[in-house]
Amino acid sequence: MFFPDVGGPAIHVRKIAERLAEEGLEPTVLCYGDDPSNTKFAFKIKRISRKHNKILQWLLYFFYALRFTLYASVVYAFDPTAAGLPACLAAKILGKPFLIRVGGDPIWEREAEEGRRVMPIVTYYEKGLYKQDKPTLFKMIKWVLKKSDRIVFYNQFWKDFYNKYFDVPFQKILIVKNPVFKRENASPILKENPIIIFAGRFVSYKNLPRVMKAFENVRLKIGKMELLLIGKGPDQGELLKLKDSLKSKDHIDFIASLPQEQLFEKIKESAIAIGPALSEFNPNFILEALSFGKPVLLSKGHGLSVDLEEEFLFDPLNQKELEEKLKYLLEPNNYKKAVEKIGALDMSQSWEKVTDFHLNLIKQFAQK
Repeated sequence: MFFPDVGGPAIHVRKIAERLAEEGLEPTVLCYGDDPSNTKFAFKIKRISRKHNKILQWLLYFFYALRFTLYASVVYAFDPTAAGLPACLAAKILGKPFLIRVGGDPIWEREAEEGRRVMPIVTYYEKGLYKQDKPTLFKMIKWVLKKSDRIVFYNQFWKDFYNKYFDVPFQKILIVKNPVFKRENASPILKENPIIIFAGRFVSYKNLPRVMKAFENVRLKIGKMELLLIGKGPDQGELLKLKDSLKSKDHIDFIASLPQEQLFEKIKESAIAIGPALSEFNPNFILEALSFGKPVLLSKGHGLSVDLEEEFLFDPLNQKELEEKLKYLLEPNNYKKAVEKIGALDMSQSWEKVTDFHLNLIKQFAQK
């Protein structure tokens, strides 16, 4: 993923590539997707259009991975499948160091997205369902990780997870926290008609029907409030049907995915940001909301770069708990205290620190 795609991986690739170019290195970004605006960057980009069928996409990606790897010092992948497998093959064929950053688990995520396994990732793996659902994909990911020289995660959860289920040795693993930093403080005064905001993909594991039902129940009890859902995805049709069945349908709005700066404006206009997924892993949207000082409601077991108190966390399978936490934060005095607590969080993990880490890692292997 890369610009104009949104989300954590796309932003990470851009920030790291920009830093490498600033330091005099010559990064090439090989990505899937199209950019109708033809935005220019200070480094080379090769895009594999998603308009091709999947097989042709993968073949083209592998061809260009080989081509660029021939002249590269290091190959660095940002997922273990669509990019990771062809990049790893190219690196191994041409004898180049191979690094990979892993931000999640594509096996559970794909099953959860399709609504086939609606459960937290820990439950899914404890039941051994990954071997039942995607045995070939599991073996492929395990092979890519085995062939990697270093594997980068952003928290301890993933380090322990991949060691336990994919046999990744700890000595191969590095951790660098995702960036979280303060842009500004939020107003402690709760607006008369507060907005609850979500931004992300409309897929099953994001748990949005439960959010909409909880919003409905809370609004019927306390009155004025709005729910804003920003994004796109395969579940959008079902979510719109659910909206039409609710008494609060006139107070639930859907808008398409937004560029980062426009999303920031929506966050600043909101009162509370919500990250409700069945398993939520350091969601970039929540980090952005925190950077603007906004209180959040986030699924437990989130692996966030900052420590949140219990009042900001809920069991994603417990709608009643979500309703109680939402009602609590929407009481003006509680909201004021929540804003003060968010403002006091340690949010000093800057993009400079993150890109310093990646720059040093790449230089280390480029010199071998």
